[in-house]
Amino acid sequence: MRAIRTNLQFIDNSEGPKVISITSTISGEGKTFVGINLAGIIAYSGKKVVVLDLDMRKPKIHKAFSEPNNIISNSKGMSEILSGIESYKLCIQKSRVDNIDFITAGTIPPNPSELILSDAMDILLDELKKEYDYIIIDNPPIGLVTDAMKNLQRADFPIYVFKSNYSKRFYIANLDFLYNDCNIKKMSLVLNGFDFSNIYGDKYGSKKGYGKYSTYGYGYGYGYGYYEDSENESDRRIKNKFSLFSKKQK
Repeated sequence: MRAIRTNLQFIDNSEGPKVISITSTISGEGKTFVGINLAGIIAYSGKKVVVLDLDMRKPKIHKAFSEPNNIISNSKGMSEILSGIESYKLCIQKSRVDNIDFITAGTIPPNPSELILSDAMDILLDELKKEYDYIIIDNPPIGLVTDAMKNLQRADFPIYVFKSNYSKRFYIANLDFLYNDCNIKKMSLVLNGFDFSNIYGDKYGSKKGYGKYSTYGYGYGYGYGYYEDSENESDRRIKNKFSLFSKKQK
């Protein structure tokens, strides 16, 4: 994560707040994992970070930040803000890590694409830039729905996540489309879950690493959502990884 943070500075090291927008082709490639842990490593450098859950069809951020004795509510969040029902100030929640706040997805709306494309989203980002150094947007998988497109165009650092031995080779064509047809020229690629032990042996491998055991287990679904969820296992993996930041900070 430190390497990702450093490489982003080579892309744009100008002054001012920055928007990081993360997506992948399908579920299970690790975009939420990358987003939350990147938020943690940026916060450790003394920067204020807010994480937005724009995956409004199947929200996850509130589950990732929850603990057994502190279950985070998703009763209001991005859908209420973009619909004009709630002020964003009333929807911001504090994480257990200093300098990290987050806004959950809120009530699952019937029109998430329209909300994301609205002027209200631009207004919200402008307001958050007055308070935070980094805004990290967790988008839905762009291979399933196109909601993430506009947020990638809005971002200073658009990030596309692939997972080693999980993502299909033809997914790479999405990057070509985003670069040439959608004019997203700063797109960065993160190859997640790569097992170094395959090349260098066990010296550089880790049986406890993310690439060894964390696969989110979604499938294409129904209703307003677009995938089913192996909820207990996937939530536990996210929370276990995020808890490392809390333990180190303490």
